[in-house]
Formats: sequence, C-alpha cells, structure tokens
Amino acid sequence: MASKSSWVSLGLALSIGLSLTGSTTYAQSTVDQPAQAPEVFVTANGISLQAGEPLPVFRFSTPQVSSGQTAELANLFSSVSGQGITQDKYGDLVRFIVPNTATNTVLERYTATGGFYLYNASEAFTETVRANASFDKTQAQVSACLFLLNNQGLAPQNVNVPGIAQQCTPQSFLNNPYATSEAWAATLDATTNNFTQQQIGLIVRAPMLLNTGAFSQVPSVPLGGPGGHVSLFFRTTTVGGGGFTLDTGTPGLAAAALPFYSRQFNFLRNAPTLSAADVAKQVEDAVRSAYPGATFTITTPSLYYFVSDAGTPQTALEPNFAFEGIQVTTGGQTFVLRDIVLPAVQSGPLGFGPLITITTPLNGSTFTPGATVNFSAALSGGTAPFTYTWQLDDGTPLGNGVALNAAQPITLATSQLPAVSHGGLPASVTVQLQVVDGDGAVRNASVSLNPAVAPSVYLPLIQRSASLSSVLSAALGSTANPAPAAVSPQDIISYGFGIEQASDYPPYGPGGSDLAGVVPDVSGFRSGMLSAGWTRRFHWANASAWERDWRDCSLGGNDCTYGVDRVDFVYYAGHGGPGGLLLPSNVDSTWFDGANARFQNLRWVGFASCQTLRVQGFAPPAEPIRRWFNAFQGAHMLLGFNSNMGDIAFGGPLVDNMRMPTFGGTFPLPWAQRTIREAWVQTAFNLNAGRPAYIYAVGTNGVNPANDKLPSPLFPQPVFRPFPVASWHWVWWNE
Repeated sequence: MASKSSWVSLGLALSIGLSLTGSTTYAQSTVDQPAQAPEVFVTANGISLQAGEPLPVFRFSTPQVSSGQTAELANLFSSVSGQGITQDKYGDLVRFIVPNTATNTVLERYTATGGFYLYNASEAFTETVRANASFDKTQAQVSACLFLLNNQGLAPQNVNVPGIAQQCTPQSFLNNPYATSEAWAATLDATTNNFTQQQIGLIVRAPMLLNTGAFSQVPSVPLGGPGGHVSLFFRTTTVGGGGFTLDTGTPGLAAAALPFYSRQFNFLRNAPTLSAADVAKQVEDAVRSAYPGATFTITTPSLYYFVSDAGTPQTALEPNFAFEGIQVTTGGQTFVLRDIVLPAVQSGPLGFGPLITITTPLNGSTFTPGATVNFSAALSGGTAPFTYTWQLDDGTPLGNGVALNAAQPITLATSQLPAVSHGGLPASVTVQLQVVDGDGAVRNASVSLNPAVAPSVYLPLIQRSASLSSVLSAALGSTANPAPAAVSPQDIISYGFGIEQASDYPPYGPGGSDLAGVVPDVSGFRSGMLSAGWTRRFHWANASAWERDWRDCSLGGNDCTYGVDRVDFVYYAGHGGPGGLLLPSNVDSTWFDGANARFQNLRWVGFASCQTLRVQGFAPPAEPIRRWFNAFQGAHMLLGFNSNMGDIAFGGPLVDNMRMPTFGGTFPLPWAQRTIREAWVQTAFNLNAGRPAYIYAVGTNGVNPANDKLPSPLFPQPVFRPFPVASWHWVWWNE
C-alpha cells in the first residue's frame, strides 16, 4: 500500500532500493582546510535543501466554528443554500451538517478544524455516464480555479493556490499546476466475455503552497496529507451542459473537499533540517533488513507540510519527508509500500519535538503472560508539558499520563500484555509509546516482545458444502427466476467483522518496516464497527497476520477456520501490490496472490493498501484486478486502491461514511446513507488517500451488490449472495 502517509515518526517503514546521492559530509575545520558546506539535496518536488538549514514550524490556532458561520458557508452553494442546520458528534467534537433532501446534497463542517466536505454521493460516485457528458482537463482546471476565485473566502488566505493570480484562464494551466485524473467503469460478462469500459468522471486537485520564504531560504513548501488539498469531482466539464451541480457557476460539480478551509496558523520557530540523504539511507537499511536479498527501488523523497483531515484536531504544522511509491521485488513478486513519512527537521534538544527511546525491556525479549512487565522510556528535548500513551499494536491503551519534566523517564507497569496464539503458534506483541509535547509535536517509539507460552484456542471449522453452487441455487433461486426464492441460514447473519493488521513488519519493533498510520487506521475501523453494533470475530496483527488466513481451504489455506472467510466484513491495512497483499509474517508466504481467494461467507473486503486492485497501466485482460475474479464464490464487493495509498487513518472516516446519518444525532436519514462503494470512494476523495477502486459481481440469480449499504444489527435482513457470477463490474480512478 503505498502512500500511507503518517506525520508521526515511528520506526522506518519498508521499502526502497535506493541510490540517492548527496550524503552529507562535513570536513574538519582547520587553518589549511576550511569547512565544506553540506551538499545540496533536491527533493522529488524540486526543493533544494541543505542539512542543518532552518525550516519553519507553525502552530494552528484553536478554530472558532459556529452554526451561523456554517450557514454563511452553505449559502455560497445553490445546492444547500438556505437549508436548516443540524449537528452531531465526530469523535468528541461537534460536526455541523447542512442536508438538502431535494437535491440529495450534504455539507459537513467540522469544529475540529473548520474544514468541510460538500457532496451529492449518489451523483458523484455513480458508475454511469451522465447524458451528453464530455471531459476536458483544461476546462476542468479552469472551472476549479473559477470555483475558488468566485466563491469568496474559499481559497485559503494564508497559502498560495497557483492559477488564481492569472484569473483562471486556459493559459494559466499550460504547465498543469492543477492535477487531474480520470474515473472509469468497466464490465465483463462471464458468459459472452463481452467487455466494455467508459469514463464516468474527472477529478481536479489544486495545489496549496505554504510561504516559507519569510522564515528560511526555501521560498515555499506544499501542503500534503489528508487535509492539505482542494479536490473537486466533475461529472462533466461541458459548459452549459445541464444536469446536477453543487454550484450554479461550476457545471458538473458533484463533490468538493476543502479540509483546509478557514484554518489559521502562526509561525512558531525554525528547526534545523535533517539530511535527506541520511534519512533515505536509514530507510534503505530498514528495507534491506526486512527483505534480505530483495531488489528494491527508492523514490527521492518529497517535502511537504502534513495536514490532518477535517475531522482530526491538529496543533503542530511541521515539514516531512515523504518516500512515495517504493517498490520491492522478492520471490518473483513486486509489491508497493505505503508511503514512508518521517519528520524533515531534527528532534531533541536542538530541534522540534522530543526524542524518545524505550530503554526497557529490550526489543525481542520474552514476557510471561499475566505477569507484570515494566516499561521505561527516556525522553529528551521537546517542550513541556508532555502527554503520553502506551498502547498495544491494535491501539488498545495500556496507560497514559502527563510528565512535566523533560528529563523524567516515562514508565509503565502492566500485566495486560496478551498472549496471542494463531493456529497454536505464539506471536510477538508490539507495544507503542506515543508522546505529544506542548507544541503539538507527535513522536512514537515501539518495542516487540514474545510470550513465553501461548494459549491453545479451539476455533471451530466452518463447514463447507461439497457443492456450494447447489446450496446457493436453492437459497437464491435459479437463473430463470432471479428473485431469491428462499433464505439460507448463511444469509441470516449476525454481522461480524475481522481485521488483518500489518503495521509492524520484520524485524519487529524498532528498526523494522513500520507503518505509523495503520494503528489509528484499524483502531478507527474497529471502534466504528463496534459502535454500529457489529461483532468483532478476529483481529490478527503483524506476526499473527498470515497469508494462510486469506488462501482458500481447498488450496491448503485456512480461510475457513481461523481466517477471513468466516465473517461478513474484513478490513486489511498494510502493504500491497498489483493483485495481492504483502503480509508481515511468512506463514506460509509474505505474499498473498488474489488468485488464491475463494470467498464464500465473506461479503465485503476493504484493502487499505497500495495497488491491490490495480487496473491502470495494464491492457485488458491483464489488469491485476482480474486476479480476484475467483474470490466471488458468494462475495459481494472488494474495495481498495488502483494507486498507492497514503499511510493515514482511513478506517474511522470510512465507517462514519457508511453508517446511516441522523438528524440531530437522533432521527435517521435513510436517504442520506451512502452505499458501501460510495462511502469507500468518498473517503478516499475526502482524505486524498489515493485513487480508489472496487470490484463486485452480479449473480445469475439477479443479486446485484452495487447498492449494498452497511446493514444494521438492529434490523437484520437476509443478504443474498450473487452466485454463480453473471458479470464482474469494476470502477477505478487513474493516478
């Protein structure tokens, strides 16, 4: 999964086969030999840096967001203008919602940051082509520019959005300062092999540049992350073409994400820049350690300021190095890593943010389940006071507190370390310490421990029919009668979910290929599904996340026993590649090929990973997304990414987008509940997480999962299975 961008410094995440020149050297200063200046390093986005030169760090102001301000914002858009305002809670903070049932449009504004999202989900994320639609990239760029120019106050006042200064003419976009990408839909008939594909939309993302020239020799640095973007989705770019639009002055506009809207920040101080070449070498060493003998390529890092999504509070705004699109090839398989994002300025006494090191217990040591384990961490630098949290690798808290003295060790005594057994084999447990200092800088450290013993757990085998198709035929009806004629016990469900987490890759603990964003990613998904009334059946993390979990039992796997094919919804977060997953253990392989999936009980799968559902770059019928065709033995839909994916907390916002919205937190709004596929695509769009993709099957029995919505355990209904497969359908957004 590429691009899982994380603004916290964890271990070093995986990949890179690197050949970056520009390692920093310092000559001794003598009378005969003057000191050499550090070598200049040019980042992937064209910024020249020298190790040690100052880069500014900023601090966000506490946002002041009211219902009145939200009403003024809504009045800018014809689709929600003049509508009533309700509110609910997102996390612990208020979210204002402006719904319009007449236009099926919703504006969501978050008091956490002031940012907002505006969308008509059924219009924006449909799979059909709008009548008389046409797509012109230059016109879309001009329309996006005019949208910001004409709607007073939408363009941030404290950052530069290129193009607007030239009054949004086509000449402004000759060098394409606004990124554009296409949305496509494809269908393959299982009987006739008839294949069609068509463009269904166009996405425009306007860059935002932070003025750093007043504080350093670097004139500007872009914003990035889930909140550092302005994104617009067009269903057509035809001027005067008619049809729905969010804004009467912007034809074809169906979704808009402005998570940076109204944020204010102030200069805090400068901090010395790290050597980009040295950071890249550390990443290279971590990848080599994780994959001995593998070939790997490293991308030159970009430099940007990481911004949280609209619903997540943020205090510090600091620069980061982002290694994006790293590829590793081993055992004949090539996979892509979620982005490795690390601080670009020094931490510790001379820099920004604290340095933390877990001193005891030693990484790789053994603990006795049920016995007290004592942890201690050294902390230096940063700004007091410090808040901290000890947690397990799935986000379960073990302890927290405040240390007022920077020199004070941070300790924990706990007897709550789990003894994890997967298939009778003990698995290591990762404990993470997260520290937030008074400036809002976030830093992490981790240690991996092994249980002395692991419990024996009986996991019942889910019985498989010798002829699943005959069972399904009886339950769902025949091709001649598409309406399901009967309900199988398999179709009445208690709505269980499972999680496969890949946040800590070997060597486990510090120095491994870690993904900081995965822990809050899966934690958000888990808490969201539990609060929706679903039951968690399993949560396999890191050393317990096996390739065998995904492989069908008929192929020597264990998906039907303690694996994935015994729940209704599975969420995977970690690395991936075209047509498969990269697991953090080697049971029985580190690579799972989607061709080995046969999902019979599992209905929906979310792959928060890079390129697992890759389409782009392959001519039909060689697209890697087709490797998942055999997974549809009753499965409904697989959701993932055509592109790399950012290392961000995707799962919580996803569940929030899937759940039925309410009016005032009480009255349900069925019309506003998005389908599962709409929620997935919208979450990727809102968070700038990458270019999404999904694939589903329509059954010969007439069952079509395209409009599946997340079911509620309060109102259990049969969920019929689309099997045998009549056709496959997939949608993807190009990079």
